[in-house]
Amino acid sequence: MRFKVPQNIDMPDRILGPLTMIQFVEAVLGGGLAYVCFGSLPKPLNQILAVLVLLFTAAVVFLKINERPFLFYFMAFLKFIGTPKRRVWQKDSPDGFEVEIYKPVKIENNQTIIKGKTKEDFEKMAKELDSQNFDKIKLR
Repeated sequence: MRFKVPQNIDMPDRILGPLTMIQFVEAVLGGGLAYVCFGSLPKPLNQILAVLVLLFTAAVVFLKINERPFLFYFMAFLKFIGTPKRRVWQKDSPDGFEVEIYKPVKIENNQTIIKGKTKEDFEKMAKELDSQNFDKIKLR
């Protein structure tokens, strides 16, 4: 007996034309949001905002970059924008590996101040660390 083995079972089913169920729901939600923006805002603003919402919805539904959906890259961009970029090692942490992440506090005379420490303070600490004898330190 011969049986037909299903192929491409990991591909989502097409519901309406080229759209999958998720793409269809995203398109309906984006179109509904554009319709609400168009109907509830004053005249020049409603057209601009509705067009922007429709363009973003079209990108989310149809645009793929390197076989990944646009929403993946958009969420990564939002995460990149929202996270601090500076990492500072804390030597006094219990395990010695804790890293604190925060943004610079203020800028005075072209010097970035990080929790009250200037560039000169960091250079002084680096020289101190370089001059210490590390043979006595236990490594885990």
